[in-house]
Amino acid sequence: MKKSGNNEGVSSSRREFIKKSSIAFAGLFTIPYLKPSGIFAYDLNKKFNLSTVAITNTLNTPADNYEYDDVNGGVKQKMEYLFDQIGGISDLFGTDKKVVIKINLTGGSGSAANDKLKDATIEEAMWSHSTVVRAAAELIIDSGVSPNNIIIVESLGSYDSFDNPVYDGYTSIAKDLGCQLTDISKGNFVDVPTGDDYFNFPSFRMHELLVNNDVYVSIGKLKQHAEAGITCAIKNQVGSVPQVNYTTQQIQYRRQAIHSPTNGSSAKFLPRSICDLYAARPVDLSIGDGIKNAIGGEGVWNPSFAPSASHVLFAGKDPVATDTIAAHLMGLDPEAEKLKLPAKNSYGDRECDNYLDLLYKKGIGTNRLSEINIVGDGKDLITSVDQNKNPEKPSDFKLCANYPNPFNPSTMIVFYLPASEYIRLKVYDITGREVETIMEGEAPAGEHRLQWNATGLASGVYICRLESGNFSQSIKMLYQK
Repeated sequence: MKKSGNNEGVSSSRREFIKKSSIAFAGLFTIPYLKPSGIFAYDLNKKFNLSTVAITNTLNTPADNYEYDDVNGGVKQKMEYLFDQIGGISDLFGTDKKVVIKINLTGGSGSAANDKLKDATIEEAMWSHSTVVRAAAELIIDSGVSPNNIIIVESLGSYDSFDNPVYDGYTSIAKDLGCQLTDISKGNFVDVPTGDDYFNFPSFRMHELLVNNDVYVSIGKLKQHAEAGITCAIKNQVGSVPQVNYTTQQIQYRRQAIHSPTNGSSAKFLPRSICDLYAARPVDLSIGDGIKNAIGGEGVWNPSFAPSASHVLFAGKDPVATDTIAAHLMGLDPEAEKLKLPAKNSYGDRECDNYLDLLYKKGIGTNRLSEINIVGDGKDLITSVDQNKNPEKPSDFKLCANYPNPFNPSTMIVFYLPASEYIRLKVYDITGREVETIMEGEAPAGEHRLQWNATGLASGVYICRLESGNFSQSIKMLYQK
């Protein structure tokens, strides 16, 4: 195996999470060679899978008191339990890794004293609670990441600042742990492509920090959403772009161009914008905070908004699957083509297109509850689900187009096997020189998804080739920094 570029040693260290012990994890999916390349692999038989979502019930535990008080370690203990349930996080984090944690502070400081919060604080009802963020950051540090390589980010906008006392819970994390806290509405920006198969946006203007990192973590708040149906880790991506670049002439107070550039109904446009945002910067680890949360909408500006308490924390490495569980917890059908809205919104919509289903149909994660391995002491909260049923096997070999394409720095490769086969999946540069063997060995029948990370390679066209017996198929992948 060969690797080009001047960062070969660093790239190698970033590609070592699938160890022999993890490949033989459950003793079922044993492959002689699976290249440790920042790749996540799974098949629909759930023998080695990315679509595991862990849920913990925080009711009557230290994690669930109304102040999110972690004096007794409740929240951190619960978070560590979740990470253990999804196979640990050592595959993602380690020495020299640069980590960005995107949090959700929707509404900013201007919403903190709103009467609709009633007895709840804005952190409890609307935001990724600082105690949950702190617990995640501490566990990432415990996994070997240097504190100064962890950057907690949110886009506050031009009229707000982390100097505001309402953000003290987050500034104290940076101070106490040595992490960075950055407002990504300010600074240096780059254009990030969304690939040829985009819906609304061929690229997005994003802060350079969202590109220049090894691991991207999204900590979402479990809430219903007035226009998107549900908000958690994936919908959290709307806040990854600077508001100033995505307003319209008529509406300046939010990213209206993401919702609807015509200032009309967002029921079709917004879900597709969310898919494009995910293509620009996929999420590596999703965490959902539902210890206390809200129903009726994402913020106090929604007429039906009300504080609530779902008493759950959950996490997963397939963001689509993780947010599928979020939708189910909020009483929605995550497999439907449309999601019900909590109330008739200002555009007259009562439902919207389901961005989870749109991503699934693109081959990005799964929104099928039967394909999600639900684990943890809160799994009984997901009821009436026929999990792990035998999937329909494909009738022939197939290597699908990668997504996104162009990509930076990672892309999803999907292929199908009609039966258990010895396969080779390799990447070559445009001259035909082998760059990397991703996977080689016996693989079971079914669908396989691999997220390939090209960090350390030069921009350009790469060829991915799947071979098995007399079968050979190739696709072109454009790495565009």
